[in-house]
Amino acid sequence: MNIFHSSRWRIGGPGVVGLRSLALLLLCLAPFHLGASPPENRVPVQAALVKSVEAGRVHVGDPIYARVEFAWSDSGCKLREGAILKGRIVLQTARSKAAKSSAIGLLFESGQCDGRDMKPLPLTVAAVLAPDPNEKSSLFNDQQTPPLSDAVGIGLGQERTGSPMRSMLAAASTVLLEPPRNKPPQVVMPGQVVGIGDLKLGVGKGPEGSSVLTSERHNLRLESGSRFVLVPNVNVTVPAPKASSSGSSTGESPAASNLVANADAVGEPDVCLPPACNVVLGESQPETPATTADFVLSIKQLGFPGTADREMYDLDHDTAISYLGANRLLFTFNPHSLVTRTGADIGFLNLHLVRAVLIDLPTMRVVRTVGWRIHDARQYLWSMGRDSILVHVGAELRVYGPDLMIERRLVLNGPLAFLKVAPSEGYLAIGTVRERHSEAIHRELAEAEGREPEEDIEVRVLDPAFHTLVSVMRSSRDALPVLSEDGEIRTPTIGKNRWRIIEYTWTGQRRVLTQVTSTCRPEVSSLPPDLLFVTGCDWLAAGKWYRILRPDGKLVLKGDSPSTEQSYTASGIVGSSLFAVGITELARPLAPFSAFRSSDLKNLHVSVYLAENGKKLAAMTIPDPLATAQAFAISPDDRHLAILKPDQIAFYTLPAIQVSHANADGQ
Repeated sequence: MNIFHSSRWRIGGPGVVGLRSLALLLLCLAPFHLGASPPENRVPVQAALVKSVEAGRVHVGDPIYARVEFAWSDSGCKLREGAILKGRIVLQTARSKAAKSSAIGLLFESGQCDGRDMKPLPLTVAAVLAPDPNEKSSLFNDQQTPPLSDAVGIGLGQERTGSPMRSMLAAASTVLLEPPRNKPPQVVMPGQVVGIGDLKLGVGKGPEGSSVLTSERHNLRLESGSRFVLVPNVNVTVPAPKASSSGSSTGESPAASNLVANADAVGEPDVCLPPACNVVLGESQPETPATTADFVLSIKQLGFPGTADREMYDLDHDTAISYLGANRLLFTFNPHSLVTRTGADIGFLNLHLVRAVLIDLPTMRVVRTVGWRIHDARQYLWSMGRDSILVHVGAELRVYGPDLMIERRLVLNGPLAFLKVAPSEGYLAIGTVRERHSEAIHRELAEAEGREPEEDIEVRVLDPAFHTLVSVMRSSRDALPVLSEDGEIRTPTIGKNRWRIIEYTWTGQRRVLTQVTSTCRPEVSSLPPDLLFVTGCDWLAAGKWYRILRPDGKLVLKGDSPSTEQSYTASGIVGSSLFAVGITELARPLAPFSAFRSSDLKNLHVSVYLAENGKKLAAMTIPDPLATAQAFAISPDDRHLAILKPDQIAFYTLPAIQVSHANADGQ
């Protein structure tokens, strides 16, 4: 919501009434209006407190930070959305036997005017609002992070969908709204405190023109996210008026029942009736027996040094395997050799080398070996079609063909935050970091918040030739985009432990695919051939679950597991009729999100399923697996499954009947 003065002030001429006088008039005489488009001459700034402040835990001189929520400017300063304001505590009184009340005096003195560096900007706190309970409760609040389709200037995938226009009937059958949100206050008065009980604000009453917050009943505390209305510093005493009824009112968004389907019409994907889908057998039921490997390839002779026991929170990407055509396999690994740094490598703490070895399987010979400089510890290798791969090397993306030769490359204009590929691999989304802050401010914010500061992420949707189709800006704290064939998948919350999986199509539709129950935020990824892989938590049962969904939200496969199963991964390939799911099992149960050691891994269970109905074709168990997320791959002809073991790569032949089925489907 934007904050502005509702009246149009007539000024006799330039210089007759200065900014200081105008701010004083605003502060003394006029309310601040919220939630509408601001007029040209707006003065107040709205900013959210970065870190909580408590009277008994701060001292005079301590810095405080607030994040600007909406762009603001005057003749001397331009603040962008997300800019940081810096202030300090100028008065502090903790509640005690001697002092029955507590108080904090706040004064803001500088801000990121016109760039990343701090410049003088004296501001006075004129009103305080409680944190917005709906702020980021759904990471995809339409007004905060519009879907990628809102920025698409061309219709992606219109060959299959026809006209991008949709009818009212189509909207009524596909659109579901989340529960109504509380309406925020539309007007606040100078000196008013909204939504925080037993808190009073004296505007400009403290030292140096600071505003003083007081509490009579307990030690004063402002939570992170508390919102300030600030005006250019006016060192005056202003009586706080009585709270306006409109300033503290709450309400609900008007219903749109004529356009909204029944929220209960889309239930959780728990109904699974073969042959439409398959349920993974529980521990008390026998699994398909493990298949013996047809042949193995030693990786020691390729220079693989093995892995050291280390603490981790999730599987890593130190090693990976991927097919490059039906008869060639790419094996990549970190040789853990010393890295010579250059000036361009400064700041990359996880800089390391990766050795990529291309193996011709019929002859078991090494065709080509290359080395890559990788800047971070995240995923660096993605499949792109049946005989190509996409690699993040240094500051660029590269596509390698079947001979491991570069076919095309894209130089990145910033550190890569993420890369997501659509199931058909017909387009991809990349995010690059745009630093909001100078190095000094970055350090200060990281220390204040105890985490990495929020940054801007430029999200671009590209075609396979790396042509940009759309570009938008998002926050580094937004959930990562997930690409479907027809748009973007999002997972907003709809209540405690309840989530919706929604597709925003490139043609402007919003389709609710399903809803799930999870005690953690579900993770969704797209999976060839045109499937969704969803994982979630069931902490009440000390376990986790996963689901494979079709593009329409129908269930293909479901599985639940105890807490000893640490991680789920899935793999597929474009044009295939199969997919594989890997479950990494620990030797002992752990609490959710706890660290584990790579030596704690007991087994890797890999199962291969039919994409049509989730029927299991084969299952393998690998003891003492490597702690890597890319440990298995299906060949493009659906004939083999390769699995990475601690000292070798094992190759398994898949049932021939499925090869015939796949060929009948046009492969």
